[in-house]
Amino acid sequence: MRKKLIGVSATVLAVALAVTGFLVTRESDEETFRKSAQRAEFCREAAPLDLQKSEELTSDKRHHIIEDLGKQAPDDIAEDFGRLAAWYEHQEPEDEEAARKSSYRVGEFIERVCDDVNIGGIRS
Repeated sequence: MRKKLIGVSATVLAVALAVTGFLVTRESDEETFRKSAQRAEFCREAAPLDLQKSEELTSDKRHHIIEDLGKQAPDDIAEDFGRLAAWYEHQEPEDEEAARKSSYRVGEFIERVCDDVNIGGIRS
């Protein structure tokens, strides 16, 4: 019984460490990008997406901004940029939910990386 409890405890500890390691790595990728020279250019390109300015954007212009930002984004978020850009190009009903989730993740990333950009509906 005691060996089994020790085994279960060791497994739970290993899983907890793995999850913590994943979260720390994810945060560090974003933090690394935030500290990189790319950030300034990325945020300049993201500026038109700010809630105060976004009414001026056409859907086509928004699509191109998202597409360009996706080329600069770190690998862990680039897929969401790609999915969102693809949605702007072909708005298929079966892809709408995935595009909506990607849109939120993209907006959240932009707001965390670019202090002066407020996407709207992201910050509390």
